[in-house]
Amino acid sequence: MGRAYKWLGGIGYILMLIPYVNFIALILIAIAWIMMGRDTKQTLFTVTGILMIIMFAMSIAVVGVLFTMIPGFMPGTMRPPAEVPPMEFLKKIFAFTGIFVAMGLTLAIIGLAELIAEIASHFRASKIFQNTWFKVGGWLRIATIIMAVIAIPIMILTVMSAPEMFRGILPSMMVGNIFALIMRILWPMLIAAILGLLATIFSIIAFFTIPEETAT
Repeated sequence: MGRAYKWLGGIGYILMLIPYVNFIALILIAIAWIMMGRDTKQTLFTVTGILMIIMFAMSIAVVGVLFTMIPGFMPGTMRPPAEVPPMEFLKKIFAFTGIFVAMGLTLAIIGLAELIAEIASHFRASKIFQNTWFKVGGWLRIATIIMAVIAIPIMILTVMSAPEMFRGILPSMMVGNIFALIMRILWPMLIAAILGLLATIFSIIAFFTIPEETAT
C-alpha cells in the first residue's frame, strides 16, 4: 500500500481550494499527518493531525450553537417586551454573548496552535523526506501570517481616511472613487490570500512528491 498519506494529504489540500467540498479537506489532511506521524515516529505530525480534528469538531460545534441560539433572538420567536422581565432578557443576552465569546476564544487558541504545528510539521517533513516543497509551503504560510497582520491596520487606516477621499467629489466621479477605495482596502488581504493559495499549492506538491521510501 506504501505511504497512502501522501495521496490523502495531497487530495486534502486540493479540496481546500474547492468551495463546498473543502469542509472535508481538514479531516483528510489531519488523517494524513497522523499517518505520517506513525510512519516516521514523529509526534509533531500526530499532534498536528489531532489539532486539525479538534479544530474541525470545534468549528462544527460553534456553527451548531449559533444555529440553535440565534433563532431565539429573532423578532418572530421572542415574546413581547412587556412579557419579558428586563433582567431575564439581559441574562439571556449575556449568556449568549458569554458562550459565543468563550467558544470563539477557544477556537482561536486551537486554531493558532494548529497553524503553528502545521508550519512546524512542514519544516520537519522537509528535513525527513528531503523535500524542499514542504519547506516552501512552510515559509509561505509564515509570509501569509505576516502579511495578514500588516494588512489589518492598513485596512483600518484606509477606512478611517475614507471621508477625506469623498470630500468635494462630484457625484459623477463617485463610482470611480468608491472602486478605488475598495481596492485600497482589499489589496493587503488580496496579497495575503495569494500567499495562502501558493502555500496550499506547494503543500499539494509536497505531499504528492513524498518518496515511497525515506532517503538515507
